[in-house]
Amino acid sequence: MMRKALLMTSASLFLSVSLGVARAEAVPPCDPPAGIVSKPLGAATPAGLLAAVKKDLGDLAAPGEAFDATDVVKTGRSRRLIFAWNQGTRWVLATEHGGRGYNNPILAYDVSADGAKATLVEKRIVFVPTYCATAKELLRLKTLI
Repeated sequence: MMRKALLMTSASLFLSVSLGVARAEAVPPCDPPAGIVSKPLGAATPAGLLAAVKKDLGDLAAPGEAFDATDVVKTGRSRRLIFAWNQGTRWVLATEHGGRGYNNPILAYDVSADGAKATLVEKRIVFVPTYCATAKELLRLKTLI
């Protein structure tokens, strides 16, 4: 009887992972530096930044929205925004990239004063334990525009 229960549990776990039920762990909160506020990407976001993000990352799920955290395709979106920080012309986006090798790309953009142009300053691929420190570091990089 014990063996049957063990086999059923193992089969259930295997099916959960195989069917894509397993999800990436929730990304822990990251407090922004003093004076910086996390902002949603939307109507108030400079058009040049939205265009650059679309070009560089494709269709980006909003924080908390479903995305394909593993290599099992369910939503068709393999990337999700964790947060977007803005300080002056600098925008830093922390994201999740699902698939076989889940990781956290952090991108820093400088946006022109009119918002029409965004230049990718730096992109770093990190993992959850270091994404906060990396985002804070990219916020302080020298502005290119």
